[in-house]
Order: sequence, then C-alpha cells, then structure tokens
Amino acid sequence: MKILKTAGAILFITIVPAIAMASSPINIDSSTYLGTYGLTLNNTDNNYLPFYENVNFTYSIPRDDLSINASGWLRYDMLTAPYPQRTAADFPYAYVTYKPVSLPLKVKLGRIYSWFGVANDQYDGLELMLGSMYGLGLDAFVGSEVDSELHNSPGGITTGGRLFYNNALFGVGASMLYAGNDGLISQERWGVDGWVTPVSMLYLFGRYYYDIVDKTAYDGTIKVSLSPLKKLFIDAQYGLFNPASLIDKTSIFWVFNTESYRNINGDVGYRILDNLSLAIEGTRYLYSSYGNSYSYGAKVTYDKHPYALGLELDKVDSMPTDYLTTRLYAFRTFTMAFYADIDVIYTSYMGMLNGYSQSLTGHVAVGKTIIDDLKITLSADSIDGPYVRHGGFGMLSLKYEL
Repeated sequence: MKILKTAGAILFITIVPAIAMASSPINIDSSTYLGTYGLTLNNTDNNYLPFYENVNFTYSIPRDDLSINASGWLRYDMLTAPYPQRTAADFPYAYVTYKPVSLPLKVKLGRIYSWFGVANDQYDGLELMLGSMYGLGLDAFVGSEVDSELHNSPGGITTGGRLFYNNALFGVGASMLYAGNDGLISQERWGVDGWVTPVSMLYLFGRYYYDIVDKTAYDGTIKVSLSPLKKLFIDAQYGLFNPASLIDKTSIFWVFNTESYRNINGDVGYRILDNLSLAIEGTRYLYSSYGNSYSYGAKVTYDKHPYALGLELDKVDSMPTDYLTTRLYAFRTFTMAFYADIDVIYTSYMGMLNGYSQSLTGHVAVGKTIIDDLKITLSADSIDGPYVRHGGFGMLSLKYEL
C-alpha cells in the first residue's frame, strides 16, 4: 500500500505521572496519546482518531534481590476502524528479575525482548546474564516466540546468546540466534564483533553478522576513530546491510523486496574554541539494484551554559530527487528551573516530490520544575511537506515523584 497523499492535523496529548517513593520500591509511568489526522491511501480519503494508553511498571524487592517489570499498551480508534480490529492491546514485556548482590548474575523469567549481537528476539522464556571478574561473560536466552506481524509461527523454539571477553585494551564476542517451529527454520544467524584501543588516541571496532538461511552477510561494519590532536577528531566507517535478513522467514513481510546496500562514511571535527566546534561529513551509499547516492554537509555548534546553539547544512543525492536541508536548533535554561528549546528544519527539493518543492518542520518546547518532585513540559510540532501535509501535534508531559 502506497501513501499518495497526506493531509490533516495531528494532535497528541501525553500525561506522564511517575511515582517513585523513597520508602516504596514501586515506580509507574503512564503515557496517554490522542491524535487526529487524515491520509489519502490509493486515492481514498481516510480520517483517524486513535487513542493510545501505555503503562510501564516496576516493583523492586531489594532484600530478596527481585524485581518485576511490565509494559502494556491499549489502542482504540474512536472515529474509524483502519485496523483489522478497532481495539488492540499487548504486553511488549512482563518479567521477573533475580539479581543477587553478591554474584555477577542476572536471571529474567517471563515475556522478554533480548538483544545480544545477532541474538535479538521477543519471546516467552528465560534469560541469563553471567559475568566474571576476569572479563569473561555469557548472555543467553531460550523460550517460545511471541505471535506478531514479524513472527507468524508462534510457539516455536527460539534461543540465542553471546559469549564475550573484555579488558582495558580490547573486547571480542560471538553470538547466535535460532528460531524455528515444526521443523521450519524462521531465523538462524551467527556473528562476531570486537573492538581494540592500541593507543589512547585510536579506537577500532568491527562486526560481521551472517544469515544462515539466506546464506549471506547481512550486517558488517568497520569503524575507526582517531584523535591525533586534542581538539581534532576523525571518524571513518564502512558498512553493509541487508534488512531482509531481520525479517522472520515465516512472515508474509519476507516476500517484500528490500534493498541491501553498503555505505562509506567519514567525518572530521575540530573544536575552534572551548565552546565552539565545527564538523564536516560525507557518506556514499552503494545500493544493490538502482545505483549509488551520497550526502555531505557541515555542522557548527556552540555550547556554553545557559545556551546551546547549532546550525547544520546538508546536501543529499536521493531517489526520486536530490534535496538540500538546513537545520537550526537552540536551547536555553533560565532561572527558577525553567527551560525552552526550538528546532527548525527546512528542506528544498531539486525536483517536485508529491507536488511539493519544499518542506518545513518545526518543534518548540518549554518546561518548568514546579517543585523538586513535580515537572511539567509543553511542546508543539508542525510539518508541511510531501508526506505529511499541514500536520501538527502537541504534547503535555507531567512527571511527579513522591
């Protein structure tokens, strides 16, 4: 499904109360979102009024080295039913953690999302994290895959982990992931990663991740960071990436065409004054099917309390049209725990894109600490461009600690 036209406005209201009592181990964060917007999909106008509620819960029992973590969300569309069901709910995670103070051990049990190198998955099961005073450690998990759009074979076994070693000079790790159901392999990946700092001014990092099912490397990176002078830094990176390898082979999304690419990136930064710095960067993208593209630009930043200012200029060669981007952002703190920030991005397209030759995005926020445990933030965003037309949203955030 292709979005041909976008119109309307977006309004988000977020209320985030947080309770973290010094004498109580309970912490609750709640976020509420209400939006309204219109989209034109396949020449058909659609208007939406979705409501979202998200709750994160943590309960710690220090004496018993236990804690409970859970997160759940609810969605309801009050205007139309753009989804298969008007109402939907889920628990991204809900698990019990055991972490003894006297041991380098952490155990989780329940619905978990783990990410250890290539071993990233959502599952119902057990996770083990084990370290040692010698730098050797193990992160591992085993369980049953959770039903989702990316996993169409729920109930299958998923397992993975990472074995690693770190010291002051270098670190190295090896990871794996396997997921399957009824004899069908949905995912199988292996990878290695490592870093080394032979001298204080030099840092080297690399990783190589291989998809056994696709029989191809899907993520490979080599990065070099160099600081030959006190005020000068140089970064260079080469990478390759194939997004299709991250999609479960039993999912319908696997049949969609995804573009693999390689990229070569470099940037150089210099601190002109203690609070003023300049950086330039360039990136070359080499795609597997339709050729190459590039981006390059420069950034000037000034950071001295109570101010922070920045200006970025970028030129991007992209399909279906090239474009120029200018970004200006500023932040300032005031007396009585008050702050404000602004961020504006203007884009000029070399050719027309969905009827637009330019786009403008803006963000403004103000915040205030009423008392030590009560903080309030009000922000507003707007966007007008080829993908979201005349859109905007606002957010009210309230955090209270007791």
